[in-house]
Amino acid sequence: MLQTREVISREQLDHYIEKAAGVVDYEAGFGIKGCDLTKPIWWGVYIRQSLEEQALNSRLPDYLRTCAQEAKKLSAIVPYEYIFYDAVTGEHLERPNMIRLRRLVAERRIAGVIFPALDRLSREPIHIGIFEFEAQYVGIQLHYADAPNGSDPMSQMVRMNIASAAKFVKLANRKNAVGGNIGRVVKGSVPAHRAAYGYRYRRDAEVTPDGSVHIRSAWWEIDELGPDGRPLWGSPAWVVVQIFTWVGEQGRTFHWVAKQLNEKGIKTAEGRKWSPNTVAKIVHRECYSGSHAYNVNSRVPNPNRPLGDITAEVRRTLLRPKPQQEWVSFQIPPLVSEDLCQKARKNAIERGRGRGKQGKSIQSLLRNRLFCPRCGRPMVVRRNGHLNRVYYHCSKYFQTWAEEPCNYRRFIPGTWDELVWGDICAWLTDDAWVEQQLMSEQSQDENVGKLIRLQQLRISQARAKIAKIQEGFEGSIYNLDEAKKRITDLQETIAKAEVEIQRLQKTVRARRSSTADINATREELKALRDKNLDATTFEEKLDIVSRLGIRVYPSEDLKAMRVLCEVNLDRGNLDARIGEMKSEDIQANVESESATECGKVMFNPPVLSRL
Repeated sequence: MLQTREVISREQLDHYIEKAAGVVDYEAGFGIKGCDLTKPIWWGVYIRQSLEEQALNSRLPDYLRTCAQEAKKLSAIVPYEYIFYDAVTGEHLERPNMIRLRRLVAERRIAGVIFPALDRLSREPIHIGIFEFEAQYVGIQLHYADAPNGSDPMSQMVRMNIASAAKFVKLANRKNAVGGNIGRVVKGSVPAHRAAYGYRYRRDAEVTPDGSVHIRSAWWEIDELGPDGRPLWGSPAWVVVQIFTWVGEQGRTFHWVAKQLNEKGIKTAEGRKWSPNTVAKIVHRECYSGSHAYNVNSRVPNPNRPLGDITAEVRRTLLRPKPQQEWVSFQIPPLVSEDLCQKARKNAIERGRGRGKQGKSIQSLLRNRLFCPRCGRPMVVRRNGHLNRVYYHCSKYFQTWAEEPCNYRRFIPGTWDELVWGDICAWLTDDAWVEQQLMSEQSQDENVGKLIRLQQLRISQARAKIAKIQEGFEGSIYNLDEAKKRITDLQETIAKAEVEIQRLQKTVRARRSSTADINATREELKALRDKNLDATTFEEKLDIVSRLGIRVYPSEDLKAMRVLCEVNLDRGNLDARIGEMKSEDIQANVESESATECGKVMFNPPVLSRL
């Protein structure tokens, strides 16, 4: 039984599997251990529940019983390792065990898959269609317990209708949940969701004769009060009061507050260290003065982010307010006064002015383009409060609450902007540099093609080794455990190589260099060269730096720096791409850029002045 998160114990799952096989009298074919997984003759089972809380109800044993019953009808053997279970929403296919199942299907390492119900695969018809197409393409059989299983157009149409009905049910459930919470607020209770930090959710409920739960009333209470009616030291309520006191009355920063709470050994509601962002969320939350509202905001996807894999989760990263007539207010015990709340929020806003959050942002050419020489992360730009100087430092140096803080403490002055800009002007007037960029652009696809062929060679070698191991196992050269271990290691090598091939292919598709593109690039570089670069405004400089794809990697002693250029004249702005890169991706790019991009190493940058 493959499972990534322990929503229920492994012993409980084993018990459910054993019982399900016993109920249908199929112990010899369902949940079998010790099967040779290198043979593509076994069937798999996939079960999904939307929430972790649903894993505690009685549906999971019923799903397992249904799958065991269907496996018996098909005379299919289901190994223990091929029973997949996810406690994730059905709105996408980006689930841990679904990803493993799709990999097995793509590699033809499985004979078929049993689903207890069509909506357990997904509640989106388009996702069901894609998964069925993938399985049909490689010859894997799919079997649903509640839907027609034929490959004819009529059976496919019926399955799509069932999937559309499941989607309507999902939308109706979501609408009913919101409407039920609004009704509870109208009746004088609080919504049925987790209370804010500093409060506890309480309810007065009874079990009716028909077995349902009737909630008479629900409320939030302060977590937690002492005998004198004041919050106990170290309790969530005490932390909230202290945060507003420190920020509102004493004018402390979020960093200072987070440091104080961490030094006192107080954890967040999730059991983690405090960070300035966590403190800021509490300060800007509206409920702590005693008045709260439900159905105020909703999360929506960011339309500016690329869609990517259509079966993956479309993250709702933007918070958008709903119309005010849809809000419903309710009262809770206040922890701080309204005046203190407003004062704390005002101090936080005033402190953020001039730092890019409120007011005028800092003008810097190398924002998100200057990388820490030790950890490889983009450095952030700040302004010195007394001398009004601009400098860069590693974003992780002051984040002591982070899991992997950086210990590179040196600051880089903002005068590096003018240094890099001066070199850009010199390069643009150099015809040899322009031709070097064009040659680098033209040879990029060839270099990537060589890397793809290298990864394909690794895959073919690994598959040949797997065939030899299987022959050795049949010839009694390897025992079962040794053969499994060797084959598993080689399969991991194949999976890594396939991921790398996909990454390289995306790079090729993103670049698509051609003779017409190179000629257009040459003309645009010449147009930039002919401009009066000394008279450009900051916005024009920023546009040129972005179009040239400049990235700067200084040495740790700051005596030299490497400037890399990725010509990006006719493609989208590179800033968004760099901002979305993970630290490990940045580090990987640093290691591979020398083979694919043009770089210049410059010595003797400006001497650092004390800030």
